[in-house]
Amino acid sequence: MFSKEFFGEMKISKLFFMIAIPGAIGMLASVIYQLIEGIFISQYLGSTAFGALNLAYPYVIILFAIADLIGVGSSVIIAIRLGEGDAESANRIFTNSVIMIVIIETIFAIACYFLAPYLIMVLGAEGELLRMATEYLKTYVVFFPITSLVFAFDNYLRISGKIKTSMFLNIFGSAMIVGLEYLFIGVLNFEIWGAPLATSIVFVVMTIVAFIVFGTRKLTLKFVKPKLSINELFRVIRNGLPVFLSTTAGRIMEIIFNAILLSMGGEDAVNAYGVIMYVEALILPLLYGMVDSLQPVVGYNFGANKIDRVKTMEKYAYITSFILCLITFVFLISFPNAYASIFIDTTNEAAMNMTITAIFIFSFTYLTRWFSFASQCFLSAIEKPISSLMISLTFSFIAPVALIGILWVLNIEGIWINFVISSFLSTVLSIIILIVKNKRGTLYLKKKPL
Repeated sequence: MFSKEFFGEMKISKLFFMIAIPGAIGMLASVIYQLIEGIFISQYLGSTAFGALNLAYPYVIILFAIADLIGVGSSVIIAIRLGEGDAESANRIFTNSVIMIVIIETIFAIACYFLAPYLIMVLGAEGELLRMATEYLKTYVVFFPITSLVFAFDNYLRISGKIKTSMFLNIFGSAMIVGLEYLFIGVLNFEIWGAPLATSIVFVVMTIVAFIVFGTRKLTLKFVKPKLSINELFRVIRNGLPVFLSTTAGRIMEIIFNAILLSMGGEDAVNAYGVIMYVEALILPLLYGMVDSLQPVVGYNFGANKIDRVKTMEKYAYITSFILCLITFVFLISFPNAYASIFIDTTNEAAMNMTITAIFIFSFTYLTRWFSFASQCFLSAIEKPISSLMISLTFSFIAPVALIGILWVLNIEGIWINFVISSFLSTVLSIIILIVKNKRGTLYLKKKPL
C-alpha cells in the first residue's frame, strides 16, 4: 500500500525531489570519506602512500562491485514485482540476494587475500609502494563478506521508501569513518592499513543496523524463508551485469592506466591520475544518487504500466544530470591549481604541472558524460540490461582500449584525452539506442514474468 501511494500516485515533481535530493546527499556522504582519506594519506603518510592507495583501490572497488551485481540486479526486479503487486516474489528475491552476496563475497575475499601481493606486483610496484598497497588491500578484504552488504542494503532501503533513513545512515557512516581515520592515522600514527580498517569497522556497524531495521518486519521488504530459483538468479545477474561490468571494466582500465603511467612518469603520473579519479569518485555518486535512486520509482511504475510517469521521471533525471556535470566542468577548468594542491606537494613543480594538465583535459569529459550515464541507468531501470551494458562498457572499457594505441603517440596526455573521447562515443551510442528502440516500439516493452 505504501509503495502504491508513494511511488505510484504522488506528484512526480514532488516525488523526484523527495528521492533525488536525499539520494544524492546520501551517496555523496557515503563517498566523501574517500576524498578525505586521500587527503589524510597524502598529508600524513606522504606521496608513496598516496600512490599505494591509488594502485590498490581499483581492486577494492571491483570486489564491492560484486555486491552491486546482486544488489542492483535484484532491486530492478523487486521494484517491478512490487509494481505488479507481487510482494511474495519481491521478498523472496530480497532474501536470496542477501544470502548470495555473503557467499560470493566470502569466496572472492579469501582468494584476494592470498593473491594481494601479486595483484599489486603485476602493476610494476616494488619496495615500499608494493608493501603499502598490499597492506591496504589485504586489510579491506578481511571484512568483505560483511561490509559488502552495505551497498545492497542501501538499494533495499530506497525500495522500501526509507530514503531519509538511507541518507542519514550514509551521513553517519561517512562522519564516523573520517573520525576514525583521523584517529588512526593522524593521532595514533597507524600506517596505511589504518584507513581501510576504519572504513571496515564502520561498514560492519552499518550492516548490523540495516539487519536490525529489516528484521523488524515493518518495511516493504521482509526476510522470508529462502527458496532458490535458477531462472530468478539468472535474471538478477543479467540485470546487475551493466553496473557490475561497467564498474569492473572501469577499474580494470584504471589498473592498466596505472601500469602505463607508472612506467611513463613514475609516482607523479600515478598520483595525477589518482587526483582526477577523485573527481569521478565525488561526481559519479552524486549522479548515481540522483539518477539511480529513481530506479525503484521507475521500476515500480514500469511494472504498473504507468509509462507516462516513467517518462516524466526520466526527463527530470536527464536535466539534473546535465546541470551537475556542467557545474563540474566549470569548476575544474576554473580552479585546477586549487584542486591539485589539495593532494600534490606544491613545491614539486613537475608533479603539479602534470596534475593541472590532467584536470584541465579531463574536465571536458563532463560535457557529454551526463547523457550516457542517465541513459544507462534509465535502460537498466526498465529492464533493458543489454542496452545499458553496451553503453556502460563503451565508456569504461571498449572505447578506452581501442583508443590506447591511437593516443599512445601523445604520451601521458593521451590518457587524459582518452576519457574525453570515450565519453563522447558512449553518448553517441546512447542516442542511437534510444532512437532505434523508440522507433521499433520496444523501449517500454516489458519482459515476461518469471
